[in-house]
Order: sequence, then C-alpha cells, then structure tokens
Amino acid sequence: MINDSAIAKEKLLSLSEIDNETIKGMTEKQLFSYVQALNVTAAAFPLQKEELEYAFKEMDYAAVFQWLKLISSSLSQMHADGLARECEKQINLNQDLNNVRHEKVKVFINYFMPTLDLFFTDVHQVLEDLEVVEAEPQQDVEPDKIKEKILTLGELDSGAIKQMSDDELCEYIQALNAFPQEFQTQENGLRGSIKIKHYVFVLQWLAAIEKTLIKLHAKELAGDCRNQININKDFNNIRHEKLEVFINYFLSSLSMLSADIKMLHLPKQLTQAKEESNAPEHIAVEVELLSPGSSPDAKTILVINKMTMFMNSLKNALGDVGHKMIGVTTAESAVGYLKTAKPDLFVVDEDLPGTDSYVLTKIIRATGQMAPIIFTTSKITKDKMVKFMEAGVADFIMKPITPADVKQKITKHLP
Repeated sequence: MINDSAIAKEKLLSLSEIDNETIKGMTEKQLFSYVQALNVTAAAFPLQKEELEYAFKEMDYAAVFQWLKLISSSLSQMHADGLARECEKQINLNQDLNNVRHEKVKVFINYFMPTLDLFFTDVHQVLEDLEVVEAEPQQDVEPDKIKEKILTLGELDSGAIKQMSDDELCEYIQALNAFPQEFQTQENGLRGSIKIKHYVFVLQWLAAIEKTLIKLHAKELAGDCRNQININKDFNNIRHEKLEVFINYFLSSLSMLSADIKMLHLPKQLTQAKEESNAPEHIAVEVELLSPGSSPDAKTILVINKMTMFMNSLKNALGDVGHKMIGVTTAESAVGYLKTAKPDLFVVDEDLPGTDSYVLTKIIRATGQMAPIIFTTSKITKDKMVKFMEAGVADFIMKPITPADVKQKITKHLP
C-alpha cells in the first residue's frame, strides 16, 4: 500500500517520461489506482517486448503493429504520452503492410526497445521504493458491474456471461484471473514444440489451450484451435510453414486477450461469503515458464528467487532441456505451493526477502519433499557448503549464472 501520497508523487515525478501535471492533480484514491495499474503494466512489458521482437524476426508485420498498438495503449494509460506518440507514429507510417520498409522499422525497434527498457527499469525502481503490494480484494462487488466489465472483452460469449448466476460468475472470475499465468505456460510449450517440429506435443498443447478457452467461453478462439487440430491429425502431411503461421498469429491474439484481462483488475472473490468458504488459499506463483521443447508432461523445477528477471535468465539458460519451471518470489509462496505439488527439483536462492534460506531448505525437507535442492549463491565457503549439504542441498550454482553451468547442474539432477 502507499503510506504517503506526497512521497509517492515525488517518486513518480522523477520519471521524466510521465506527464507531471497529471500526476500532480491526482487525488489519493486516483494515485493508488494509478500505481496499481503501473505495477501491472510494468510486469506485462517483458512479454510484450518478447512478442514484438519475435514477430519482427518472423516478418509478421500484422503482429508487429498489433503489439506496438498494445504497447502504445499501455504507455497512454501510464501517461507516458511522448513514448506512446512515437509508437503511434510508426503504426500510422506502416498502415500498408504490403509496403513496410523492413530496415526502417528495424532501426525504430532497435532504438525504441532499449528506450523502453530504461524507462521500465526506472518504473520498477520507483515501485520498489514505494513497496507496492497488491490491493486487497474488493468485498460485496455487484455482479452486474463485474459482468459489465467482462463484457468489454469482445472475444467472449456475451450471452453466456449475462446468464451466469452469482456462483457461476464467482468461478468464472477465478478462471479469468488464472488465464494470463496459465496461458504463459501453454504459449511457451506450444512455441517450443513447433520449433522442434514435435507435432504430437503441438497438438497436445493446442488441445490444452482449446480446453482453457472453452472454460473462458471464448468459443470462436476455441473453434480455431479445434479446426487446426483436425486439419493436422495426419502427421505425415502436416504443412509446417502453414501451421507455424497460424500458431504465431493465434498466440498473438491470445496474448492480447491475456493483457486485456489483466487490465480489468477483477476481484479475486465476488462476495464476502465466497471469501469465507473453504476454498484453498491463493498461492502467489509469479512465473510459470517452459523451456523450448517441453511437453505437457515435463518434469517440474521450482525456482525460489525474489527476482523474476533471474527466472527468465534461468529459463533462457535451460535452452532446449525441456523442463517446466515454476517460479515464486517468497518462501511463503513456496511453502503454500508445496501443499499441493511435488516438484522434481528445487533451485533456491541465498538472498530471499525476510527469510533464512538455510531454514527454508530444512522446511522443504520437513514437508516430505525429497527432490534434489540446488542452491544459487554469489559466494560459497567450505563452512557454508557443509551447513547447507547437511540441510539437504545437493548442489550449488554460482552467480552470475552461465548457460553451461545451469545445463550441467540441471541435467545432472534431472537426467
């Protein structure tokens, strides 16, 4: 939460790309909502950047300018109007997709993405200084107003949503909130599978996505999924290029749906009564990623590290090893996750907020989890090594991590 509005405004005003007058004129309530929206938008940027760069590499200009439009919209909501205008200028210059000048767009992307990287680095620092946390779930939310917000998503079946009872709406809200994280896993799995031409996995991931979309009442998108599954049942006659084009376009559409759902800021619960039910405690899983080539049955690595940037580095270092990676940023989230799951490997960082990592390794073992534990540290001594190995640590990775070291240690313990 924001403890002091004046300090919050002072921190935000240090961001030179944001309109100062808008920030100065905000009420305390508007300021809190703005900071929460800033938090969500900043978290979404790495995915937007990755998708934009991938689309440009594939020369999928329709997707490139769709992602630029989404980034522009995010920047406008952040009141970073100058940056948003640079995006819009490129979109307007390239409305004719048949005449896009590749090298010119490349120059813009190579200049603009590093600019945004610096901007969002500053945003993250401000958010960290403000110690932003998620807002408490709203209580006694009016179902009609929630439905009205959801119905702004044109990909969803409006008739089904309008007819939902309060109980059905509560379950549906939970499904919508879970979708961005669930989709991230599915997207990485599907991209990895098509990259190595493992068509069995490709169809399995499409079937998993179809099931998710049916649950969301996104019938047309689910139908597109089913159509591709039916077309490509005969593995001997799959036209790879055509299937890859569909997957790139389809995942771009779903990524935008995921971003739109995040921007709705739906409550976690519909009513007080629902919150007091015996529903399982929410587990704050921050990152769920698959290394390229993973299958839905991949082994699971639980990474406990306060930096989501480290998790992405670890995923990239894994390359095509093909394992599922779950990331949590606190020991509490890790313990909560372990109540219902048994990972095949743990990667625990030495520097965890408010937690002794040595104690955490003992807690992991106390819960009956016997999978190998790898400890990441920037400094190792003989005494530390003995202490942690006695607590159940099987191996160590020195920071900064290198792809070769990560692969060697992971494959050693997950052959």
